[in-house]
Amino acid sequence: MGGALRVRALRRTARCGGGAVTAGSSGESRKYAAPAAAAAAETLLLLARTSGGVSVAEIATRTGRTKSLIYRVVAELESRSFVVRGPAGDYRLGVAAVELGGAFSASVPVLASVRQVLRRLAEFTRETANLGILQGDQVLYLAREEGDLSVVSVSRVGKLLPANTTAIGKALLADRSDDEVREIFAGRLAEHGELSPLTRRSRTSIDDLLQDLGEARAAGYSEEHGETVVGRCCLGVTVPFGERGATDAAISVSISDHRFGPMRDEILNRLLDAKRDLVTEHRARAAIG
Repeated sequence: MGGALRVRALRRTARCGGGAVTAGSSGESRKYAAPAAAAAAETLLLLARTSGGVSVAEIATRTGRTKSLIYRVVAELESRSFVVRGPAGDYRLGVAAVELGGAFSASVPVLASVRQVLRRLAEFTRETANLGILQGDQVLYLAREEGDLSVVSVSRVGKLLPANTTAIGKALLADRSDDEVREIFAGRLAEHGELSPLTRRSRTSIDDLLQDLGEARAAGYSEEHGETVVGRCCLGVTVPFGERGATDAAISVSISDHRFGPMRDEILNRLLDAKRDLVTEHRARAAIG
């Protein structure tokens, strides 16, 4: 996907930041608008990105839809097991959502290979290895493997985190031009005046972030120290993902800062080796067709 098209696509991605889940609109998309379908998609995304159950009233508030529409939507979703209603009347994802997730995994042949890579990295480091993609100005985590020294982390599968705070996000953003990066964060900056922080070390200035990305481009990998979780360091590299093998995903290893120094170079070498292996696999798949 070309740069301009990719950025426009990111703008249309449903977001869940600051409580709202909304879809972008254009003249063409509004022409074929289907409010009930949009509300169903927004409801599923909201439930996927929220811990615990969510009431109809809260879904309506956070999606900007009417209660009457949300009542009808959740009734249809519940009848098909996409959501379940709890004793308090709130809603959570149902078992049908697992079927969708499994179908997605099956549709991406390289995902099995990436999981094996993550497993090997987690076993070697005894810590946490992740796979993620960009969703707007955030990173969506698709896979995670843990070692015996892994700690409770914010990067669970299905979680969205600010891209400017993570090694995966920085690796992926480094593949974009500075102008594309500014456009990706334009909405956040216009609304809040700074990038989203997770810790006091997180980059909140676009200029500071662009400096980090310049260093990542030159080095061929990204690095962060305590920007996502205090006391944790992380290295990340992009990997080919999807049918065309485009560089639109990244893998990372997160490790405690007191173990990072002695292991940094070996972890980096293993990440770069994994990237080369996945690139080779993608080329082989492309040659087969």
